[in-house]
This record gives sequence, C-alpha cells and structure tokens, in this order.
Amino acid sequence: MRYLAININYELDQDWYCKCATIFDCYNYFDSLGPGDGPKTAIYDIETNTYLWVDENHAGHNERLNGIVSDAMSKISAHS
Repeated sequence: MRYLAININYELDQDWYCKCATIFDCYNYFDSLGPGDGPKTAIYDIETNTYLWVDENHAGHNERLNGIVSDAMSKISAHS
C-alpha cells in the first residue's frame, strides 16, 4: 500500500486514514465516508514522503496532518 487517504472530523476531534494501493482507491475510500466521518482532507504518498493533495480548507493544519502521517508510518513500520 503506497498511499494514505486522510480524513479529519474536527467536531469530534477524530482522525482517520486508510492505506490504499492507488490514488483511485483513495478516492473510493473518500466516496465511502459517511456524514459523521469528516471530510476528505489529504492524500499522502508513503514512498516519496509527500502530500499529493491537501484540501484547501485544511491546508493550514499541517501540524495535525503531519501527526497523522507520523502515527500511520510508525504503525506501518511496526507491522513490517
């Protein structure tokens, strides 16, 4: 799995991510989100360590996004 599809529910202070094989899979994940899951926020490329897309409404939340990515990378490394 190369990508992280990230969504954040600011009202409930909850963060989620889904490991995806393709960018298309990321968009399918976003399409599956329910109203309580929060909006699609970003797509992160694990191999290049870069954000491929960040929703413009969430661009100012880099610290939180970076924390989500760091947590995900730690969990991925632990399972490798």
